[in-house]
Amino acid sequence: MNFRWFISNQRIRFLFLIVNPQHYNITLSLVDDIIQKDITAFHGLKNHQILRDYFTLLMERSGKQFSINRIGKILNISPDTSKRYLNYFESTFLIYLLARWGKTNQKLLSPKKVYASDLGIKYLFIGNRDIGSYFENYIYITLLDKKELYYIYKDTVEIDFYTQDKILIESKYYAELNERQKELFLTFPANQRILIDSIEKLSLLDEL
Repeated sequence: MNFRWFISNQRIRFLFLIVNPQHYNITLSLVDDIIQKDITAFHGLKNHQILRDYFTLLMERSGKQFSINRIGKILNISPDTSKRYLNYFESTFLIYLLARWGKTNQKLLSPKKVYASDLGIKYLFIGNRDIGSYFENYIYITLLDKKELYYIYKDTVEIDFYTQDKILIESKYYAELNERQKELFLTFPANQRILIDSIEKLSLLDEL
């Protein structure tokens, strides 16, 4: 996997542990300790394995809208329990949640997109599948301290990021927008539109 586009980012704390097999188990144990101590033990939960499975599903779905009900069905837990687990993981800063742009009720009630707080941890759990999701996740981490972020979802079409000051940003790892995405990208009200479709174009984020 090509890690060139995020190895210089200081937020990626575990990257060099992951790419060095000697330290793989050490890093995995560290993540397990966070899940065990900060979630399982702290909240008085009994089933550590189901929380670990939940986190694996979070990593598999990073960059995507996250359905609390669907994950609940997969793990045979109630929607309320699934929602609590999601909030627990967010509170440990292992993940970030991104709300949908819209009126207040849309922001609160619409599914959130989930992102890994550390690409090395994501790699621990899902390996080098879906490089595009790593690319998008990196863009999110880069923007996190710069802008208040949302995602756009309209008529089943999604645009990755929309800032409070109306900058539209789409991540496409060496790919093109489909026709419906292109239409939404070009017509949605925005002061600026940025399409990041290559490693080289990541430099556009420096100007924000």
